[in-house]
Amino acid sequence: MTGRVDGLSAWSHQVENALVRRALSVARAAERCGCLGPGDWPDVAVSMLLEGNEDPEIAELAGFSRQVNGWVTEPLVAAVCERHGVSTPGPSESTELVARLMADDLRARPASVTAPMIRLLARLAPPAFESDLASRCFEVKEYLDCDCAYDDPDFEAELHLLPTLRLPAPLVQALARPLRSTLPPAQPARRH
Repeated sequence: MTGRVDGLSAWSHQVENALVRRALSVARAAERCGCLGPGDWPDVAVSMLLEGNEDPEIAELAGFSRQVNGWVTEPLVAAVCERHGVSTPGPSESTELVARLMADDLRARPASVTAPMIRLLARLAPPAFESDLASRCFEVKEYLDCDCAYDDPDFEAELHLLPTLRLPAPLVQALARPLRSTLPPAQPARRH
């Protein structure tokens, strides 16, 4: 029986490590896309602590206020990422991870505006346009609130169906909050 309990414990530890790596990868992707700043790390760290993460750097990050700067957070984030073997994803992969994060968040908490995924992901395109997905959203966003618009509801639906990251809901909210806050609070008026 001891062997079975040890095996179950090892399996549980592997699952927890995979969750931590996935969460850190998404956080690094959000940073790369400009959607997660130093002041957002305390909320993310608190969510990770509540999910059972015991990394000392995560605990330290959770104790900071939103006014913390990158000189303080970056060494802690780098140390925990190094321990878990997480590197910053490239531009396209970062956009894909942020898109999946936002799809998870919008499935749990729908937005009050049309095409929220396009609105959110369009913000990831400028200035470098390194992601085809973000660039496509940027092109479509211009016409979302226009009566003369090109409308592609299938594209928005496709974005909502991106595969889930399988992260706990509180962690998804903490990671998504900075970008989600850029959505208009009400449906913008039509123009043109």
